[in-house]
Amino acid sequence: MNTYKAKMAGIFAAVILIACSSGLALASPRALVSVDWLAGNLKTPNIVVLDVGAFTQYERNHIPHIPGAVKAFGPWQTMNDKFVGFMMPKVDDLVRMIRGYGVNNDSFVIIYDEGVTAQDTAKSARALWTLEALGHNKVAILDGGFAAWKDAGKPVSSEPVVPWPGNFSGTLVSAKVATLVEVKKALGSSRMVFVDNRLPDEHFGQEKRSYVKRYGHLPGSRLWPASFMTNAGSDFSPSSMRDMAELKEMAEGVGIPTDKNVEIITYSTQGLEAAMGYFVLHDLLGYKNVKLFDGSILESAADKSVPMETNSWGYKKHL
Repeated sequence: MNTYKAKMAGIFAAVILIACSSGLALASPRALVSVDWLAGNLKTPNIVVLDVGAFTQYERNHIPHIPGAVKAFGPWQTMNDKFVGFMMPKVDDLVRMIRGYGVNNDSFVIIYDEGVTAQDTAKSARALWTLEALGHNKVAILDGGFAAWKDAGKPVSSEPVVPWPGNFSGTLVSAKVATLVEVKKALGSSRMVFVDNRLPDEHFGQEKRSYVKRYGHLPGSRLWPASFMTNAGSDFSPSSMRDMAELKEMAEGVGIPTDKNVEIITYSTQGLEAAMGYFVLHDLLGYKNVKLFDGSILESAADKSVPMETNSWGYKKHL
């Protein structure tokens, strides 16, 4: 009898251990997952892995990718009706596209990119923002992307994945998207914080992309370059996010209020780096009212009624 009880106790303990282990395997920060976490959850039901890296990264010459990952090259950004360019496609087009990637309404979507540069990570951030702007909040980025996956020696596949269409049915959440009209109204308001996620030379007004009409930044903007938000290239490391303490210090250092209810609009040249600003502020640091200016400087610089400042830093803290 004692032997039987001992065996049953051992079996019970093993069951509890397995259950707890499964729970721990699924436990993860909502918006950023590690390579080890994803490797342990690749076969978990309802997880959909999307590869948003360059198209050649997935299919050309059977370049390896994460097993089961669906190529999701986009378009996550496209020319709009006014030919502004690089903006969110129409909602109906996005819904069809995302369904085609096998995404359901209950899917937990993991997004990854090449993982070499901060610009790579911005691709994942843009896809994440798009999903959240369509009301799908069960989404995360793989920290370090495919570069981190390879560096960790995780398994890869060369077989393209063709998923069954999903039932995704997103609708636009206006609280995630800032329009040019809204930006015009918010300029000069003490309630709104504008965050410029471009490089310092562009913010200061010394450089600009050839297709941008004017130099400079939106008045009062805080400058926080997206390239400062990852460890890309440091000791040859993949583009993994900087730790939370450092990101929080940066946010305070560039002049973003600590009040998590403050209203924030992020922007960049064409809304790509701005997605990194959105991701860090909203999904990692927990700011609740963050919008991305979809048209960004590309749209606002073309409208001469929008003021642009040069030869200065947007946010001047008075001591």
